[in-house]
Amino acid sequence: MRSRASVVVPAILSVVLAGCNALPSEGPQSKQIEKTYLEKNTAGFVLVNVNRSVADYLARHQALSFGDRFGKGKPNRAELIGPGDVLTVTIWEADQTGVFASTSTADRGTIPDVEVSSRGTISIPYAGSIKAAGRTPQGLAASIAKALSNKAVEPQVHVARKEKVASVVTVSGGVGKPGLYPLSLRGDTLLDVIAGSGGTSDAAYDTVVSLTRHGEIASSYLDHVQETPADNIYMRPGDLISIEKMPRTYSAFGAVERKGNIPFGASNLNLIEAVSKASGLADIRADPTGVFLFRFEKRAAAERFSSQPIQVQGDLVPVIYRLNLRDANQYFFAQAIAMQDRDVIYVADATTVALQKFLALLGSALSPPASAVRTVNSVNTLQGN
Repeated sequence: MRSRASVVVPAILSVVLAGCNALPSEGPQSKQIEKTYLEKNTAGFVLVNVNRSVADYLARHQALSFGDRFGKGKPNRAELIGPGDVLTVTIWEADQTGVFASTSTADRGTIPDVEVSSRGTISIPYAGSIKAAGRTPQGLAASIAKALSNKAVEPQVHVARKEKVASVVTVSGGVGKPGLYPLSLRGDTLLDVIAGSGGTSDAAYDTVVSLTRHGEIASSYLDHVQETPADNIYMRPGDLISIEKMPRTYSAFGAVERKGNIPFGASNLNLIEAVSKASGLADIRADPTGVFLFRFEKRAAAERFSSQPIQVQGDLVPVIYRLNLRDANQYFFAQAIAMQDRDVIYVADATTVALQKFLALLGSALSPPASAVRTVNSVNTLQGN
């Protein structure tokens, strides 16, 4: 007759073995990710094994910024008059009996607070409507003098801008003094205007600068503008600048020591530094051949490295980059890959982890419960007595 153990143990083994793939885990193993990519890729992601060409491409291709979007431009010296500007026009004549003579100053007439209309014109007595927008004050003065030449006595004209409404930029958000800022005659860059508005007290690597020009919007972190002269572009009248604190973060999951949302805390962060900030790979659990970086990439980058047809539509494609940190070369490749805001790092469990969990579960299943042990001990004690 078979013992009870010879019947129970095989039954337990069959149940545990059947559920081995369902053991608790924070995420898929490396082989499972590859299998999903090839067989059940409903998300349409691209799986890319990192090599030198991939690392070189990611190191060279960064997000478009102000210089790429708008061009560096040339200094806007704010000399040209525009709609909304308020002017002061002073007219001198050679004869005290001229049309602009006054009781206080016989040879001079002053027309204060002349506002440039939305059509870019001003109205001057005896001269009529004159185009002002797009001209310098000196050029406008010459045009007024010419228009008055047949009505005034040898007119001389001076034009000054009392209010520069057309040549201003707007700065809002986290700066010392938000408001309207006239552009200077020397020409102002983006950093000039930010400094003139009091700057920001937040770290440059946590500060996002957004620029709206003619309805088009571009954004960049302030530290990037400071480090990239081509992105410190010249301002144009009507530009809108917004400053906002927005720390860059990434997420770390799987077999790492520190999980969750982690701030960059620096101007630049590469992939190997990001893994280090997550306290590195968990010694017992981690699969060094299964370190993954999840992000959305431009379609051109995804198509460049995909080994399968891309199934998703749109400009952004989900991409998973896989590194094998058992290969020393991969550490250099990882240093070339700059982290981006909202990236996700996932480190897969080693295959031995599932085996360890299985053995622990098996040992738990075969060990008698404590109550049973106490009962057996009690019986033995009674029999001994």
